Amino acid sequence: MVPTYPEFAPISLTMRAELHPWFQSLEAGLSEFTFSNIFLFRHNYDYQVSRFAEGKYLLTGTKNGQSFFSAPWGPPPLPVIHELLKQVDFYKNLSETQVAEYRAMLEAAGCTVVEDRDNFDYLYDSTEMATLEGKRFHKKRNHIHQFFAAYPSGFEGRMMDSSQADTDAALAMLEHWQSTREDKSDYLPSKDAIVHRDELELTGRIWTMNGHPIGFAQGEPTQLGKTFTIHFEKADGYEYKGVYQAVFFDWAGLLKNQYSLINREQDLGDPGLRQAKETYRPVGFVKKYQVWLNQGNPTNP
Repeated sequence: MVPTYPEFAPISLTMRAELHPWFQSLEAGLSEFTFSNIFLFRHNYDYQVSRFAEGKYLLTGTKNGQSFFSAPWGPPPLPVIHELLKQVDFYKNLSETQVAEYRAMLEAAGCTVVEDRDNFDYLYDSTEMATLEGKRFHKKRNHIHQFFAAYPSGFEGRMMDSSQADTDAALAMLEHWQSTREDKSDYLPSKDAIVHRDELELTGRIWTMNGHPIGFAQGEPTQLGKTFTIHFEKADGYEYKGVYQAVFFDWAGLLKNQYSLINREQDLGDPGLRQAKETYRPVGFVKKYQVWLNQGNPTNP
C-alpha cells in the first residue's frame, strides 16, 4: 500500500498492483514512467513514493548527488510543489504536454522551467528500423551484412519465455557483458529485469550463436500501447562486430507488426551514445523538462 503524502515509502514489488494500472494510463511515453522501470532502478535512485490524490502519486529520488521529485500524473498543488522544492533540488521529468499546460503557473510562482535534453527519449519508426531502406541507412546495412558474412550460420533469435534455461542464458550474457566494463551502470537493474520478468510482464528476446547467448533485450509497451520501449539491450560487441545492429534489426522486424514506434530511451549526455542514437535517424523525441526554484541552479544532473 502506498502511503499518503507527506509520508513516503520505498518502491517495492508489492506496490505493482496499485501503481501499474496508473502507469499504463500515461500517454506521454516517458521511458522512466513505467512501474518496472521505477522498481528496477529503485536502488540506483533511491526511489520513494507517496499518494497525494486518487490516481496521482509523487516520486522522490537522488541522482548524481542531487535530489528530485517527479509527478508523472501531473503536478500537485502549488503549496506542495514549494514544500517539496525546499526539501529537494528540483522537479524532474515534466512532459511536453505538462509544460505547455503548467509553465505559466510555475513561472508565476517563482520557478524556472528548463529543457532536459540529456534525458530526451529517442523515437524511431518501427517499419523503418525493420527495413533500413535508403541512402541514410547505408552504413547500418553494411554493418549487418558484414556481421552475417562473418557468421553465415548459427545466429538465432527467440522470444524469452519463463523457463530457467532462458533465465540462465540471459544472466550468462549479462555477466559476460559486465566483465568487459569497469562501471556497473545498469547491471543490477538488468539482472533484476531478467529474474522478475514474469512479475513485471516484460517482453524479452534473446539471441544465440550456435546455441551460445550473444545478446538479449527487454522492454514493454508505453504510450497507451502505441510504442514499444526497450529498457535493456546487451550484446557481445567485443567478440561479434555488428551484433548490436543485427539484434536490433531482427527485433524491429517483429515489433513493427504491433507498434508504430520504438523508444530506445535517452543518451544521458554521453557524446558517443548520442551519436550512435542519432545515426538511426530518430523521427522524434519524448521531451522532458525540469523545474527549479529561481534561486536554484538549473543544471542537468
